[in-house]
Amino acid sequence: MSPVRSVAMLALGLACLGSAQQAVEPGRAFKPQAYHPLFSEDDARQPHVRARSHDLYHWPFLDGQWEGIVADAEGNAWFGVSTHSGTDHGQLFLYDVKADRVRHIADLGQACGEKLSDSPPQDKIHGQLFEDGDAIYGGTCEGHAIPDRPYQGGYWLRIDRRTGTVANLGLSITRDGLLCVAYDPWRKLLYGHTNRTGELVCFDPATRQEKILGVPWQDCIDAWKADTRPERPREIWPRGLTLMITRDGKVYGCKPPGCTFWCYDPATAKIENLDVDVPPPSDVQAGDAKALARWQQSALHLTLWDETDQCFYAIRSHDEMLCRFYPPAQGRKARVETVQPMGLTNHRYGSRYASCTLVMLGRTVYYTPYTGWGGTTNLQSYNLATETFTDHGPIVVEGNRRVNECHSLAAGRDGRLYAVAFVFSAEGTRDPVNPWGLRAEYPFHPRFVIIAPANDCVTPRP
Repeated sequence: MSPVRSVAMLALGLACLGSAQQAVEPGRAFKPQAYHPLFSEDDARQPHVRARSHDLYHWPFLDGQWEGIVADAEGNAWFGVSTHSGTDHGQLFLYDVKADRVRHIADLGQACGEKLSDSPPQDKIHGQLFEDGDAIYGGTCEGHAIPDRPYQGGYWLRIDRRTGTVANLGLSITRDGLLCVAYDPWRKLLYGHTNRTGELVCFDPATRQEKILGVPWQDCIDAWKADTRPERPREIWPRGLTLMITRDGKVYGCKPPGCTFWCYDPATAKIENLDVDVPPPSDVQAGDAKALARWQQSALHLTLWDETDQCFYAIRSHDEMLCRFYPPAQGRKARVETVQPMGLTNHRYGSRYASCTLVMLGRTVYYTPYTGWGGTTNLQSYNLATETFTDHGPIVVEGNRRVNECHSLAAGRDGRLYAVAFVFSAEGTRDPVNPWGLRAEYPFHPRFVIIAPANDCVTPRP
């Protein structure tokens, strides 16, 4: 399979996230085909995580969340929640750790000045949020394409964490969604990778000036344009899902095929692919045809800088392998080391690789893999000091509701984990049910979830 076709297949798969909509006759309430069974007593006899949550029932159109979360210096958690309704904007919230409650902060459409416009909604904060002093920075993105209403572009946002005021710093000059956002704390600069054009941009929040630096996936786009085969995909979707910034100001990313690394060097203003030794996965080394095809689609997700080991920790999308990425330093070329297989295998719901979660508490890395539509989310950890891997089992919230997917995770100062999770709706309750909030035939709704690993990880005795 060609790299270009692989990239397009990856994009097609990602494009399907959250887009399971069903036609509903106007004036009639939507009724799901089925409800997912609750977490049973038999299930509870196996390792699991008994978390607690806050509902978001006042916003029934919300359907999930992708990465937009941060726990600040005071332990509060700021997070966005998304919608794919085509009419409603995403919402921004704050979890007040002292009051133990969730407060609504802003409607993203109103914050961006588009609440009363006919533009497609600002569906989500897909990239990470970043704290710097009293400021929280981030960017907005669309949730899905609306054929007759072109998206007008994402906005750069600054939240005053003292007052909760959201400042619109401006519309991206790319007129595209800010899919992935990173922050250079040394130079106080924001970097973004756009959703459909795949442009790398740099934004200075102090001056509100933005510059397009180039297109890291340009080689993939050029190869796609040169492909004259009749079966050539109709479009290419250059979605970069991680950006890594080092102290010297260089920006690193990863793309297909086979975890190809690229680097933007501000000294030369060039984007170039890196020569990196990437260990092939075992199934690729064995020559498995399906694995080879999937390897062509693979990149890295969820990068996390670790000052102790002087490397980025990341999840390889091919097989959910925890890896270390060492950028070039002191004359040494960049390299990748595999650390620990993560993820879930041998499940009945298919595979969904590399959810947008990877955080560290002390020397322990936490990750929340999920099994696919209709399945469950587990909490997993790897202790870097003792080299110990633990699968803590599926996550469950109040009412024995199962967590289906989790696309965000933040580490609080108090040793707790914060997330916005897709939770299966339960029949006979006031859980929101809408046609776009489905996994398989089962309805779900988002909740703000709190996990205290020291207390909530249940390991029943035999």
